[in-house]
Amino acid sequence: MKALLERNKRVQIEALKGLIKASGVLGLDPARYENALKAVTPRQTAKKVSEKGTKSSTKPSASVERRPPASKVSKRAKLLKSKVEKGRLVLQFDRRVERGSIKHFILERKGRILYVFDFKNAAIPFSIKRYRGESFKEIRIAQFDPKRVRVVIETLKAYKPKLTTADKTVTVTLPGYSKKVKGGGAKKASSKSPSTAAVQAAYGASFGKNSYTVVIDPGHGGKDAGAIGYKKRREKDAVLAVAKRLKRVLEKRGFRVYLTRSRDVFVPLKKRTKFANRKNADFFISIHANAAPKGGSRYKSKGIETYFLSWSRSGRAKRVAELENRADFSNKNFYTKNTYLNSLNREKIIESNKLAIDLQRQILASLKKKYRGVVENGVRDGPFWVLVGAQMPAVLIEIGYITHPTEGPRLFNPNYQNLLAEGIANGIESYIYHSR
Repeated sequence: MKALLERNKRVQIEALKGLIKASGVLGLDPARYENALKAVTPRQTAKKVSEKGTKSSTKPSASVERRPPASKVSKRAKLLKSKVEKGRLVLQFDRRVERGSIKHFILERKGRILYVFDFKNAAIPFSIKRYRGESFKEIRIAQFDPKRVRVVIETLKAYKPKLTTADKTVTVTLPGYSKKVKGGGAKKASSKSPSTAAVQAAYGASFGKNSYTVVIDPGHGGKDAGAIGYKKRREKDAVLAVAKRLKRVLEKRGFRVYLTRSRDVFVPLKKRTKFANRKNADFFISIHANAAPKGGSRYKSKGIETYFLSWSRSGRAKRVAELENRADFSNKNFYTKNTYLNSLNREKIIESNKLAIDLQRQILASLKKKYRGVVENGVRDGPFWVLVGAQMPAVLIEIGYITHPTEGPRLFNPNYQNLLAEGIANGIESYIYHSR
């Protein structure tokens, strides 16, 4: 908590090492913490390995990992297609998948049984994919870490899955599966066996209606136009269009969604999170567009960044926050603002930080599929008053610079807006997946 709030890398490294050690003692999977540690200290880890190698004699150190020549490094198998049909999950890759590269284990959690299949040296072209069916609760396919794809079949009752590999295709049987036998016909299946038509297959999340509630907050509105951008385009119009598209995307994926405003009206900042609290929202997503200050760099600044609430010491964060806060909090003095920030729930700050990371990653991935020059400005903390009072993970997304001659017009492009919406939705799903 201290590491995240103060951005102290040393404390973060020590905390991650402690979590890895504790996971070993408790028999938990430490992969997530190990990956986070690698991400925080890639250079330091490489340096330590190098030092160990130079200090040793002619015999290589046992702790030094020897990499095979580049020509012998196998490429990752990419998942091209997946489907659920006739009681089976069928995975089609771009290259042969060896049976020995697939690790299988079973987990039990509060009445649920998770059949887990880890594919080593594999990759998928999406963030997460889910299937719902009658004989199983859910199937999830996701990139567990840079080198592993994880498939989880979640059921309420135990069964014995059968995995087969045939060149580039991997098949896993699902509960209620029955294969054809000689003499025609098929073995009588369980009464709960799903028909092909009954199996719901969809990209993204299929959590079931009303499982998660999202409140989307299009910034500004009415008398508050927000930033005025390239060719006099207004921030309040761009963010409302994106919010409406995001609402449609999330609703198709099974979320319950509300907008703090669905038309061009002014809504005071403090009423926006109050509305989210009344709706018992699981997520509060405030959408804004950035603007560069007037000057020589006005038409150069561009990029996407995602903020979570805290008392930031960053000059950049404070500048952006001042732009978004001015409609409602321009008359608040230092002590009033400090009172607001001192009332923050630290647990929600940490969860908001995690949500911001997933959102930022998925938004960038979505936009880069079709657009060049998309700039990553990262995840930041800042004193955004629209986020104050939220009783759920809450973030503010700056979807781009409305003042930039290229990025500004993109914010009003329907194709660009759709990719933004898809990326935000994927980020929410990614957060849910990693929080389960």
